[in-house]
Order: sequence, then structure tokens, then C-alpha cells
Amino acid sequence: MLLDDILHEAGFSDSAIAEVKAGKLHQGGSLDAASDKELSVKLAFHVKAKLESTKELFLVSPKKKEFDPTVESLGMIAQDGGNGSLEDFKGITLTNAKVMDKLYQKAAPGSDLNLSKDEIALFKKCKSHDEIENTLRQILLDRFRAYKANGLVGIKPYARSKKEFSPGGELKRQIQAGKILPKYSPVFNKYAADYPHHKPEGAEESFFWVNSLIDDKPTIALVHRVGMPQDGGYVYMERHFYLSRSHNCLQGIGAALPVEDGAVVLYATRTSTDQVSGFGGSAKRGIGNKLMGGRMAQNFERAREVVAAAAAAKDMDNLKL
Repeated sequence: MLLDDILHEAGFSDSAIAEVKAGKLHQGGSLDAASDKELSVKLAFHVKAKLESTKELFLVSPKKKEFDPTVESLGMIAQDGGNGSLEDFKGITLTNAKVMDKLYQKAAPGSDLNLSKDEIALFKKCKSHDEIENTLRQILLDRFRAYKANGLVGIKPYARSKKEFSPGGELKRQIQAGKILPKYSPVFNKYAADYPHHKPEGAEESFFWVNSLIDDKPTIALVHRVGMPQDGGYVYMERHFYLSRSHNCLQGIGAALPVEDGAVVLYATRTSTDQVSGFGGSAKRGIGNKLMGGRMAQNFERAREVVAAAAAAKDMDNLKL
């Protein structure tokens, strides 16, 4: 069976697979790292929702705020499929204003913020909180447009004290480090690596921003989600191609396969952060993987309930029709 084969290759035992099918969420440990900056986790779990409902929630109506307690706000970008506008980012605000204003106005290579050299120069010209927020919204729009037009090579590098960091290069290495996706969906794997080129038939995408509170500081992510039907199931990717601080970038690859009462989902995510590289990096990554795995397991337990409830509500609406 395809589901069993994929879960076995991902490192899940026969007993774990049986428990996942019966409804239990299993945390399968970490992945082979793509770099010395990486934290990773893989999960398998059952969702009581039809694949079509799960796909719609994934692409069109992300409900991260309902299951991730760090999320303050979220907004869709370019829902018409176009190049987006500043209006798409009007919901972004920087709380903890005094601290954040200082961070942005005094930004420098290697500071707490992920900015390119020219972006740092723009913030140094800002004189007020409103100017800082407006500059941030314009930078986010520019980064979105560059990524949508040029993919990973269009992502501006982050200025660091010694050498610039390339989120695009890191995300490419993460794709190349995967073993299961190129075997079971080489077409989708190529699209993920070469986006926006080589789009497969049936692939759909969406973009949104997320404002999360991390260490009491607003942290903005630009998120790209893309998915397509595959062998009766659904394969998908969530890519955080820009993160304003805390981490460098994030990429999750997953597959949902139908079972009698819903779907079984395998999800593996890789997060890049400077905090686990350098001296003692191996120990830091070991601890970080466990902590991140625990947090993600909690979030996905909540997400399962949110998805099941939303799918049930949609089914009830269809019955009314």
C-alpha cells in the first residue's frame, strides 16, 4: 500500500503506522540536516476530513491563528493571482512599538532583523512609527513580487556582520536534501526547486503573511503554499520565503492520502536559524529539534481539531443546500 510504503520510508514503524491510522499523532524525529543551521521534525497524523476540504483550508482559508497561539494576525496576498498591492499588507502593525522602532531604526548587518543592506538604509531614514510600518509594508510587497517572479533566486540576501546569508540558497538545499518527494513526486519536487518554472498540471498556490509574537516582538513571515493531486492523494509545500527575525526561513513538505474516514497526513518541516550553528551546534540542534518537535506536535493536535470542525461545518452547509 502506498501510504504504508511512504510512512515506512519516513522512518515510522508498523505499530506507529497502525496507531496513526487509528487516530494518534506520531512524532517521527528529525531529518538528515541540509545545513548546520537547521532544525527539523516529521509528523504523521490522521485528519477526519475529506481531501477536498483539507485542500481548500490549506490553500484558500489558512486557519493558523486558530491553532498556533503565537499568531497575532494573518492576511492573504494577491488573491486574484496578480502581483499584489500595499492594500494586501494594511493589516500588518508592529506592537511593542518603542522596542520595534528602535530595532528597525538601528538595524545593522547581523542585528536581530533579517534585512538586506538597502532595506537597512531605508529604515535608517524613518522618523516615526508610521514611517517604519509603511516602509515595512513596501519591503514585504517588494519581496513578495520578486519571489513570485523569480522564485528562490529572487530572494534578497540578509546582511550579516561577516558574510551575507541567502535564504534562497538555504531553501534550495532543503529541497535537495529530501529523499521521499523526488521518488514519489519528481514533478512536484522539480517545481518546488525551480518555482515559478515547470508548473505541473493541477498545481494551485496561495500566498499570505503571518504576524507572530516571538519573544514579545512582532515577527513577520511571507508564506507560499502550493499543492497538487498525486496518486489519489495530495502533495503540498509550505514555504516561509521571508522571516523578519528569529529564524531565517522555513520549508515544510507534506502528503495527504485518503483513508476510510478521512486522510492520513505526513508532514516534514525544516527551519533555518543562526542560533544552532557554530560552537556546540550539534548539541544545540539536538535540543532544538526536540523542543520544536514538541511545539509542532501540540500545534498539529490543535490543527487536526480545527480542520475536522471546519470540514464538518462545510459538509453541514452543503446538506442545507
